[in-house]
Amino acid sequence: MIRRTPTLIPMGDFDVQDARDLLAKQKAEAAQHQQLVAKMKRIAQNPNMDKEDYEVMDFLKTALARQEKAKRLGLQPESSKS
Repeated sequence: MIRRTPTLIPMGDFDVQDARDLLAKQKAEAAQHQQLVAKMKRIAQNPNMDKEDYEVMDFLKTALARQEKAKRLGLQPESSKS
């Protein structure tokens, strides 16, 4: 296969900073998601719920409500349904 040289896209300092900010935001969201998954797994394995578990459940409910509201308002593209 013949490879061509990559097309260079002119970017300014602000464009680079926007890309860095976006990447940092995505990393933070991924880390938060991993923490949430770990908490949900712990809740699923332990039938006795304590105060922190109820806080996680409340957080999940509010996050779901926010996500549904954003979809209704068209602020977030809908994920493809497989």
